[in-house]
Amino acid sequence: MNNFIRPLAAAVALVCIAAPAAAEGVSYNIGLTSLYKFNGIDQDVRAPKNARPALQGGADYDFGNGLYVGNWNSTGKFGAQGQADLEIDLYGGYRGEFGQGWRYDIGAIRFVYPKDNSWNANEWYVRLGHGIFSAQYGHGFGNGNKTARLALSLAQPLSEKLTLEASVGFRNRHNMDSAKDAHLGLVYDLGSGLMASGRISGAETAKTGPAGKTRLVVGLVKTF
Repeated sequence: MNNFIRPLAAAVALVCIAAPAAAEGVSYNIGLTSLYKFNGIDQDVRAPKNARPALQGGADYDFGNGLYVGNWNSTGKFGAQGQADLEIDLYGGYRGEFGQGWRYDIGAIRFVYPKDNSWNANEWYVRLGHGIFSAQYGHGFGNGNKTARLALSLAQPLSEKLTLEASVGFRNRHNMDSAKDAHLGLVYDLGSGLMASGRISGAETAKTGPAGKTRLVVGLVKTF
């Protein structure tokens, strides 16, 4: 169990040390998911299963003027041979609103896999939203990563505490494992910053085979 928790705890601790003490713009999150999927693809390189729990969490800092930076981490087995036992995401950007309720977010993210640098990657992204709808375009850069993906999403409140989520993504086929991905799910607010979720997620795959299989993913996230 220590091998499962220790890598994530170390990454979160680094962010907590770097963040300004007691700053109002700092928020933290920690969660547990039954399976780590990203864009419909199982991220853990071990034999695909319907459940392979991962501990996840990170920290965010909002400067209050639109600028933000953050860190998010996940346990698992990553890399070509599963050598890395931690994914570290470092990101930052600028967000705001304009016009009649339109919102935007422009930023970049760095994916880091200690013990296997071959999986390290960079991506810039642009998000645009209005009401319950949003769209995001992301494009990889550096390390030979030329991934491009467009995602269309919605988040429809069904009650004060329950929200329906849905999204569909389209990716370029150049050296890609999948061309389309989608998820549909429900998020329930348990109060005190605790959220429970259940999502059906999968992808149309060319190379990943069962890694893109449609699966039910459940999770809990606590923000504070």
